[in-house]
Amino acid sequence: KVCRTRNIKMSLMDQFEREAALLYNVHSPASNPYVDPIDQMLESIHTPSATVHLDSSMFSLERVNYRPKGLVEMRVCSNLVVMALDNGHLIRLNLDAPQDLEDIEFARKGELIHSIHVDPTGTHAIISMESRECWYLHSTWPKPRILARWRGVIVDSLAWDPQNSDKSSTSEILIGAQDGRIFEAVIEKDGRERQFKLVYSLGDGSVRGLHYERFPSEPNKFFVMATTSSRIYQFIGGPTFEAVFTSRETHPTTELPGELPHSELRFFSKNLGMPRHFAWLSGPGIFHGNLVFGSQNPGDQVATDTHLLPYPGEATQPSAKEKGGYTQQAPSLPVSLGLTEFHFLLVYEDRFLSISLLNNQVVYEEMLGRGGPGSRLVGMTQDLVANTTWVYGEDVIFQVLPNQEDRFVWRLYLDKGLFEEALQHCKTPQQRDTVWTAQADSYFAKHVYGLAAEYYGKTNKSFEEVALKFIEINEREALKTFLMAKLRSLGPQDVTQKTAICTWVTEIYLNKLNQLTNANLGDQHEMLREEFETFLSDNLEHMDKHTTINLIQSHGRSEGFIVFCTLLGDIERVIDYYIQDKQFERAITELSNQARTSDLYYKFSPILMAHKPQHIVHAWMNAHVPLNPRKLIPALMRYKPSPAEPHQGIRYLEYCVAGLGNEDPAIHNYLLSLYAELPNNDNQLLNFLSSKDPHFDLKYALRLCTTHNKKRACVLIYSAMGLYEEAVDLALKVDLELAKINADKPNDDELRKKLWLRIARQVVEEEKDIKKAMAFLRHCDLLKIEDILPFFPDFVLIDDFKEEICSSLEEYNRHIEELKVGMDDATKSANLIRMDIKALRNKYGFVGGSQKCDLCNYSVLSRLFYLFPCQHVFHADCLRREVVEHLSKEQFAKVRELEARLVRAEADYREKPTSFPVSGDSGSALDVSLSPIDQCKAELDDLIAAECIHCGDIMIDSIALPFYDPKDEAGMKSWALGPGI
Repeated sequence: KVCRTRNIKMSLMDQFEREAALLYNVHSPASNPYVDPIDQMLESIHTPSATVHLDSSMFSLERVNYRPKGLVEMRVCSNLVVMALDNGHLIRLNLDAPQDLEDIEFARKGELIHSIHVDPTGTHAIISMESRECWYLHSTWPKPRILARWRGVIVDSLAWDPQNSDKSSTSEILIGAQDGRIFEAVIEKDGRERQFKLVYSLGDGSVRGLHYERFPSEPNKFFVMATTSSRIYQFIGGPTFEAVFTSRETHPTTELPGELPHSELRFFSKNLGMPRHFAWLSGPGIFHGNLVFGSQNPGDQVATDTHLLPYPGEATQPSAKEKGGYTQQAPSLPVSLGLTEFHFLLVYEDRFLSISLLNNQVVYEEMLGRGGPGSRLVGMTQDLVANTTWVYGEDVIFQVLPNQEDRFVWRLYLDKGLFEEALQHCKTPQQRDTVWTAQADSYFAKHVYGLAAEYYGKTNKSFEEVALKFIEINEREALKTFLMAKLRSLGPQDVTQKTAICTWVTEIYLNKLNQLTNANLGDQHEMLREEFETFLSDNLEHMDKHTTINLIQSHGRSEGFIVFCTLLGDIERVIDYYIQDKQFERAITELSNQARTSDLYYKFSPILMAHKPQHIVHAWMNAHVPLNPRKLIPALMRYKPSPAEPHQGIRYLEYCVAGLGNEDPAIHNYLLSLYAELPNNDNQLLNFLSSKDPHFDLKYALRLCTTHNKKRACVLIYSAMGLYEEAVDLALKVDLELAKINADKPNDDELRKKLWLRIARQVVEEEKDIKKAMAFLRHCDLLKIEDILPFFPDFVLIDDFKEEICSSLEEYNRHIEELKVGMDDATKSANLIRMDIKALRNKYGFVGGSQKCDLCNYSVLSRLFYLFPCQHVFHADCLRREVVEHLSKEQFAKVRELEARLVRAEADYREKPTSFPVSGDSGSALDVSLSPIDQCKAELDDLIAAECIHCGDIMIDSIALPFYDPKDEAGMKSWALGPGI
């Protein structure tokens, strides 16, 4: 089981030695540029522990609670751990399930393991033995299988396919042998050796390091890097490895002095991508560089910016002769190398240290003993998938834990002047502010003031200090850039600061625009003007309206003033400016395009109507907002048209009345007044007055037309007011035909005749035209010759109207004859009526003794009854009771009144019977006189017995009535259906 633990046992002497070594070589402020005073204080605190590390250190080592015996080599890939022991056993475990530890025994007794190699996925493992045998172990197998074709090869290095994710095959792998040969092989999951062949031989010792990559843009093109103890080779080619190693002379080679028997080659790739840099553990030091994959061809190099980093020295205790000082031994050689994004990791037999890639300084060192038997460190392994690093010795394992190893990277890049790289690794706003400040200072020192201003604007450096720097050197453009950058960096709460900066920037823009105008630099002026307008648009919300407007006007920048007011939506100022500048058409255009309320039309229309009537009327008629024509009347009243141009006021009002259907009396009255003012043209006025549904004031129209002497119009108005006599009298002064038309308008025949007589009198008395007067008899059927004869002079020739007189006499004769015929017919009808009345008085009917009332079903002879021609018979009281239910209120009241009169008349008759006339017959039905009693009875009969209740209208009307009164609950219940129906 693997676990992390801390051992707190350490002697005071060991603690002192470690502190001395750290102070001498690692943590002194002079040698470690990362450390600031706070870090120094933290680093002065030590904890007595077997994994002694400082909380502020870049790395720390934690001992694994597992002590292998005779650990020779260890590999960790994808959290799968494979360890080779000096007894020939393999230990395999998965860190995700550390309790399942496997002890694999496969070799013959006494046979030693030379090396083990595990692919990045942890699926495939190759074990090379000192006996020149090789074994293959799959992660699912309990024991490895021997590779027959690999016999005789001692593997010192192996290059896996970094893009292979197939667990059933190793894909193409390169094997670096101890004798300098390089093989290509493919192994299947079942242990079958699909391929094993020699592709190259270096010929100068063991292949200690081997790695290959595929080019990103060309998957069939390979890059291979191989190292021996003193040389490093680069190969490029494809599509096969045989093609890669075709010619040794074309491959770049670097040779370093000295030899290191345990040389290693490491690559670093972030997130399993393409490797970015490499490191080679060589005799004189660490040879490292960057990797750039492009369009290289065979013979080209992928490694660039290569350097050799000597191994650091080792701090020792001070000697007796050198009290108070430290000596430094010659550097010892590391046994293993690791590589992270920013650091080299070195393992010595007795210590672990890390060196910065950026400044080559030791940033961490951990003393782990003095290399005695049983405690000597032997190597380091890195899990590229899980991103973990492990250091192991003969009987101990440590995990290397990084502690924000990139925390000072930004400062190192900053010290090198690599500002963009520094910004990429900043983690706090304060760090970014430091980088931007340094970058701005750098640009300012180089006189690149534009970029300096841009970066100063991002910093928290004193605003006044930066602004004064640019003002002192008269760099207004850079100052503007700084202000703009500062403006972008301010937050929403910095309202006042934004307003002040915007005002300052506006001032700079305006000054520059004036300079370009004076210098006649039109193109530059246009570009700057567009830039200024964009600035106004982008920062409108931060600008003070009145201050900015006053500023722009003080510089005389009319176009800027217009743009700013337009952006503000202050169209009123824009239109007012155009009007003051006598640009009336532009004012109307602005009003038409930008106005969002009708108030602006009402405000500016009077003055625009006085100068550009046609244009403003067109704007009214095409306005995007609804206009009230009544409120435009003041503008129309200021309009004084010239005789040569159409009246624009009439044009607009006609549009309102005819096009918009306006019914406002004020509009109609004003249009009428404009028509009345038109000289020598009454057609429009007359047509308007003749409209079917006028909305103007007739009295106002009459007074207006009278004032302007529009007599025809006055005639129409009199006629519309129903004053036909006044209309005809005035028409007679204008046109006889007009008088005739108005004389025929009244519906009253007497009035029509009167009006025609006035016309006839006018013709006869004023014009002395008898024939024309006679023609009126044909136009008006109400006039007769005798009606107009009184208008003729006393002495006149009858010849002019003889025919009319004769015609009139003949007409009278015909009329008299018709009256005679009518009188004869009336006499005959009267005689017939008398005969019918006499016959009715003598008409009778038979009622049997057993006949019953058709209403009450009792004997009809028991009391007073009515017999109808249809032979229905009813008691008088039964008939009355039934009929009154169908009478109206007035008829019912009349019945009650007659009954009361009848009672009084009978009472009077009983008191004075001689005072009542006796009904008799003088031989004529019309001479019959009735007594008051008989008259009341006759009237009652007309109301009650006018028709049979079963055969007359009452029965027909009752069809629509219900069978019961809705208010009669008993009647309703009698018609209710039973539950079973």
